Amino acid sequence: MWQYLWAHSVYHLIRWFPRNNRTKIFFLVMVLTAALMVPQVVVLLLDHSSRWCQQKLFDFLIVSIVFTLFLIGFTFLFLVMMPVPRAVKVGFHVFGGTSFVISLAQVILTSKAESCSRTTEALYTLSVVLAVLSVISMCIFGLMAPFWIANRVKKNSVLNVPDHTGVCYEPVKCCSCLWHI
Repeated sequence: MWQYLWAHSVYHLIRWFPRNNRTKIFFLVMVLTAALMVPQVVVLLLDHSSRWCQQKLFDFLIVSIVFTLFLIGFTFLFLVMMPVPRAVKVGFHVFGGTSFVISLAQVILTSKAESCSRTTEALYTLSVVLAVLSVISMCIFGLMAPFWIANRVKKNSVLNVPDHTGVCYEPVKCCSCLWHI
């Protein structure tokens, strides 16, 4: 789920900058996004990461790497496409739903894998970090989802930026990017 949150955040971050002055932030974001892959690949390549572990942490590391590759792709698309086509947005939200399911499974498996901390230390530590990031991401989206749904059910009741109205207009007027993609 942290991959979905990262790409969602990048989508809104890049739009805070003027269109003609996005080169530096573009390269910074792409370097940071690519750097997210490094610890996962390092742990994957360690010899002791493939040792036996009661839970399938190694398999979930591979899934996490695949999802991070999707994250890099979506981040790149969000950086270069203005406006983002509907098909890309739908694909991104499908990625988010799948990421949610995978994150739940990873959190559950990591919580049951304490015995793996002795046999596959780096893998277990990375799994704990990714599980914590996933829980934080799920909490953020869990807090925002009721507002998104309410705004969708009763159009512009929660936030209507052009008319400067809505229940949440005042708290988020400087950061209305929280509401859509």
